[in-house]
Amino acid sequence: MSSLGIDHPLVCVRDLPMMRKTYCSLGFLMKPPGMHPWGTSTALVIFRDQLLELVGIQDENLLDTYAAGEFCFGRHVQHWLAEREGVCLSALNSRDAAADEARVVAQGGTCEGTIEFGRDVIRDDGTPDRTKTTLKIFTRAGLPRLSMFACQQHRRDLIEFPDWMDHPNGAHGFASATILAEPDAQPAVRDWLAVLHGADAVRDTDWGFAVATANGDWRVVSRATAPMLFGALPDELAPDGAPSVISLDIRCESLSRLRPFIAAANFASREVDGALVLGDVTRLGGILLSFQEIPKT
Repeated sequence: MSSLGIDHPLVCVRDLPMMRKTYCSLGFLMKPPGMHPWGTSTALVIFRDQLLELVGIQDENLLDTYAAGEFCFGRHVQHWLAEREGVCLSALNSRDAAADEARVVAQGGTCEGTIEFGRDVIRDDGTPDRTKTTLKIFTRAGLPRLSMFACQQHRRDLIEFPDWMDHPNGAHGFASATILAEPDAQPAVRDWLAVLHGADAVRDTDWGFAVATANGDWRVVSRATAPMLFGALPDELAPDGAPSVISLDIRCESLSRLRPFIAAANFASREVDGALVLGDVTRLGGILLSFQEIPKT
């Protein structure tokens, strides 16, 4: 298994303020929205070594900046968001982006290029500081919504603020993220995830296959097998059939702590194999949320 782990699939949405309000109503703490230097806006739920990130378009004049070869982060988000909300790009947690790039390329992957950026911040004691982030963009032909990037946060201490990580609903990270791919597309998805995480990380399951990462699993299902994990999928979920992330599977300390927020926010939910599933994809930015009761370690 490689050192790359699931960090933050980007949930791309058309109305970021409204979507942020919805996620806050579910008991997540969310920092005020910010902006990437390439023109996308962002709102974060902070976990240890992971983020739940909502992304929208803020400044179209910047979308072609910070190119990595032929790849423009902001333009990629805009293009796929125009078709539907949901995930079209996922970050992989990296401790050494250059080493991860070399390994992925050696395994047959493509790195479009590197993006380096930072932003000025003020620490709690009032002193100025600056974040530093390195991205390595990985793409695979035929799987544009499964584009990935190694994300090395050189100053994670300026991102993981304890006061913003104690979520009222008890959420504390991702157990997995689930990809929908029909049987004819699954060999390509399997090969791509094996390039990123190693062939020995792949294991077959009753519903498809899973890929272990350094930080949670990718789960790959078809529309026919997904009900084993989520119940019946709504028709409006990934209607184009393109392989893509359809669910963030969140660890929480207890489902009983979560349920009052779901009720107050007027979300329908169902239990499937011990997980609590929210299926109103139009309110969640084109994805499902699945909560599993897993205590913090």
